[in-house]
Amino acid sequence: MKVLVVEAEDAVLKATGVMLNRLGYQVGLALNCNEGFRIYCDKGPHDVVLIALKFLRGSSAGGAKFIDALRQKNPKQKFAFMTASPVLNKPFSLQELDDFMGAFRRPASSRIDSL
Repeated sequence: MKVLVVEAEDAVLKATGVMLNRLGYQVGLALNCNEGFRIYCDKGPHDVVLIALKFLRGSSAGGAKFIDALRQKNPKQKFAFMTASPVLNKPFSLQELDDFMGAFRRPASSRIDSL
């Protein structure tokens, strides 16, 4: 399975690549959307494009154009997003919503203790 990772923080990009390689994935690494598009075009479609959510925050970040360009090449392209912020995945249950909201009610250190 091929994964293209697009992440601006070099340390996070490299660590993600190492971990995905250890899990048996073929990995392409890009520090920005332009580099990601070049890799995608050179290496062919990827099973998943894992992109930092921060690339979608502004028109100058280029994430929306990058995703549109990849979808033009491959309408079935799958995307996943990385972020340092908590994310609630749909569909969710009442318990999952309560747990998610609880992360904002408790100090961050207490969440680690509960794991």
